[in-house]
Amino acid sequence: MSDTPLHVLIVEDDPMVMRLNVEYLNRLDDVTLVAQCGDVPGALDVLERDDVDVILLDVYLRGRNGLEIVRYLQRLGRDIDVILITAASETETVRTARRLGVRDYLVKPFEFERFKAAVEACRRVRATLAHLPEQAAQRDLDRLFQPARPRQATRGDGLPKGLTAPSLAQIAQAILALDDETFTTESLMPATGMSRVSVRKYLKHLTERGVLGESFHYGQVGRPSFTYRCLDVPALRAFIDTPASR
Repeated sequence: MSDTPLHVLIVEDDPMVMRLNVEYLNRLDDVTLVAQCGDVPGALDVLERDDVDVILLDVYLRGRNGLEIVRYLQRLGRDIDVILITAASETETVRTARRLGVRDYLVKPFEFERFKAAVEACRRVRATLAHLPEQAAQRDLDRLFQPARPRQATRGDGLPKGLTAPSLAQIAQAILALDDETFTTESLMPATGMSRVSVRKYLKHLTERGVLGESFHYGQVGRPSFTYRCLDVPALRAFIDTPASR
């Protein structure tokens, strides 16, 4: 538990994502939601009058760029952590965010555990800063500059728990057999015989390894829709040729 609640501002113009952010935030202890804003001017008004520790910030905000808020904080020297929660994954945006000192970067859609890890990391760093001795020890500096991140459990074959080499090979074969350059989770289900949830787990793993590229948008019913493309065909073929996959 922290000494004082973490004061959080959410800046998001998509009502569905805003509701999800609020729901996730309500599941955390010692967190106070300061305000919810849907645009840059509204967020700046809140920042002028209220104390804020963390901002959950989208990039695309009604014709404005959320990174304007980060630049505003830099100009004023405000000690506020920023977690980007956005569909923006372009290299230039990522580089700019890093250059501006953004604390963490979550690409939509995201899972609660990843959201929780991002917020709790901000809490730990702020707590460490608040209790630093006059002369900081190396362990204190490590907590500040090398914050621990949750690690996904893996087995001897390097796959996360719940994934198997034969099923990964099936996914790889199904992708290579497709005619289209881009594809969806659903397009692999007939060839693999797997459920949508299972296919999605393997595609997420391949995306995290850089074998696939992933993009998403919200569909007509408000559910996130994913589109994938292969970035590394040799790596995909290697999953089929691995002895463990046979």
